[in-house]
Amino acid sequence: MKNEIFKGLDFTWGEVDQAVRENKLLSFDLELSRACNLRCIYCYAESGEKLPNEMSFREIKDVIEQCIDLGAQRMVIIGGGETLLYKRFFELADFIHSKNLPFVAFTNGVLITKKIAQKLRENNINLAIKLNSFNEDTQNFLAGSIKSAGRRIKEAIEHLLSVDYASKNGPQLACETIICKYNLHEIETLYRWCRKNNILPYMEILTVQGNAKRHNLEISVSQSFDLFKKLQKIDKQEFGFEWPLTPPIVGQNCKRMFYSAYIVANGNVQPCPGIDINCGNIREKKIPEIIKGSSIFQNVRNIRDMIKGQCKICKHSQICYGCRGTALHHTGDYLNSDPTCWYNQK
Repeated sequence: MKNEIFKGLDFTWGEVDQAVRENKLLSFDLELSRACNLRCIYCYAESGEKLPNEMSFREIKDVIEQCIDLGAQRMVIIGGGETLLYKRFFELADFIHSKNLPFVAFTNGVLITKKIAQKLRENNINLAIKLNSFNEDTQNFLAGSIKSAGRRIKEAIEHLLSVDYASKNGPQLACETIICKYNLHEIETLYRWCRKNNILPYMEILTVQGNAKRHNLEISVSQSFDLFKKLQKIDKQEFGFEWPLTPPIVGQNCKRMFYSAYIVANGNVQPCPGIDINCGNIREKKIPEIIKGSSIFQNVRNIRDMIKGQCKICKHSQICYGCRGTALHHTGDYLNSDPTCWYNQK
């Protein structure tokens, strides 16, 4: 059985290749604000306070409409800041639903009370909630030493499950986990727990950018390889899922280089969170113009031809390009081979 993080968020290679040829989108990631109630020590966005000149509600809606016109079939409200701090979130959710655009919202979960969980359920909003550890002290530490974070995240998950999230007829629920040295020993337990509760395990190797540059969080290449092999075996033998052994996301090939765009809360546009290079701003150019006119976007959309080093000749090169953000932050070049990939260690 094929592993899928969120139903409908994956695309066939035929759809992907067509999007590349036509400079179209299939999906896009959107920040609402950088304001956040946690200070996670691994946060790529260094979230906390709002950015100067963040997009207005009208501008956000216009971005969504531009992306739909460009072919987007799915949307991710990504956790640059905390999604539920955005005061017009539910109004925005209604707007997105009116466009018949499936979406998932990332949240740290701290603000999810039983009442909020019920409202999210009534609005049929698919969620990915932060869960880095079952140990509250570890969760609090990774959240920036926020003492109540672990308890409140645990309660949030309980609230969501109580209103039929992750059930046969309810919205989908994922747990987002950053794999690092402080939770490595727990990952197999977290993974099995997610699977047994019909929760989607969205687990990713840490990218050293933002706050993570100031902390020693990385695991070794051999540790990540061993972990991925163990999780692959667990999925195949215990749950019937099969997937290729490639980083940086457990059970998934990242395809976003081919068909996605990442819109920062201030309107800057970049290929993904990891490639944090501004390619244009929505107040100056339309999104189709940014994608078509940016050499960076064109390079990553043709990554099979443009990638350098061992990744170019790897046996998995047709389905995998490693992590472009990791390549950028480790080597200074987003087209270099991923130095944290176990296939590049020869």
